[in-house]
Amino acid sequence: MNFFPIGSRGLAPRSASLTAALAATLALSACSGGSGVSDPIDDGLGLVSVSAQIDLGRALFFDERLSRPMGVSCGMCHDPLRGWGDGRPQGKGVQDHSLAGDQDGDGESDHNDFQAIAGAFHKTVLTDRNTPTIYNSHLYTNLFWDGRAMGLEHQAQFPVEAGFEMNSSWDDHVLPLLRSDDGYDDLFGNAYGSRPITKERAIAAMGAFQATIQVWDTPYDDYLAGDPSALSPAAEHGRQLFFGKANCSTCHPGPTLTNQEFANTGVPAAGPMALTGAIDLGRGGRTDLTGDTEVAIDEGDDYCKFKVPQLRMVAVTGPYMHNGAFSTLEEVVDFYDAGGGTDQSGTGTKDPRIVPLGLTGTEKAALVAFLRDGLTGTEIK
Repeated sequence: MNFFPIGSRGLAPRSASLTAALAATLALSACSGGSGVSDPIDDGLGLVSVSAQIDLGRALFFDERLSRPMGVSCGMCHDPLRGWGDGRPQGKGVQDHSLAGDQDGDGESDHNDFQAIAGAFHKTVLTDRNTPTIYNSHLYTNLFWDGRAMGLEHQAQFPVEAGFEMNSSWDDHVLPLLRSDDGYDDLFGNAYGSRPITKERAIAAMGAFQATIQVWDTPYDDYLAGDPSALSPAAEHGRQLFFGKANCSTCHPGPTLTNQEFANTGVPAAGPMALTGAIDLGRGGRTDLTGDTEVAIDEGDDYCKFKVPQLRMVAVTGPYMHNGAFSTLEEVVDFYDAGGGTDQSGTGTKDPRIVPLGLTGTEKAALVAFLRDGLTGTEIK
């Protein structure tokens, strides 16, 4: 496998515990056997074994008992057999509801369902979003389509209590369940010694597990490492277009193939939102709010902007865009070739770099070949 250094722009700000765990993982992999047994690690949580912490995180990630009602785990929406997504245009939660797609008004709200923005178009603004893959997510500065979480451990605490995801409670359900389970007593003990079972240790373990989901062995990586034959002729043509005429690399640069910024490309409404006429403010639904009042206060500079996704393994992580608007890579290429879609922000936030490309049919096919074949590898286990 080929590994490439990530510059400061590509590294996410991590908590001390995740940073320590990742550093120890690298150290252990360089030592004999990688047993995971090590001296205590200064992560602030009493971590004594990185491999045991990852095992704990894996168990939590796939445990369907953590939701209320039971039956939904993180791994059901981030399925390893579906590119660590769910293969749906929009995500589904505990009651098989589209994430906030079928709820309006002033009902229960959480981090993934809907936002009521006072003064914004004088209507309730809903979110109904695609489940993102978690490939290489340990490198991202912001997680979720609107960037509200800063790193994996910050992200890991939200889905459990999100009403339309797992609809649970750390204090009232998850922690009592974990503390009454002898299996978890052993898992936490292996990772943290005799330390008690806490939310902080649980989410640190989940973050450590998610940080193992990496892909760095694509044909494109082999090409970068000096193998000129790694890409097929069509994929090589597509690579030239990606970094040239098609201008994809402006937003998708570097080893992770994302600038980690937010952009409005005019993606059309999809799913239930296409029927309601509501508008997903994206990043603007976060940056335009203040305190606990959740009232729009500025000029809407971030309205309808969403996180620029990474493209590794993109062939297996559809549907595409923040709302699953497109089912195929061909549709995505057609969308950008046409100059994106209509700006729905009302504040002129569509990215000026999104312009018609004038690609030929052969060029479109080559670009898809690079995305599909050149960027597909295997996971680091």
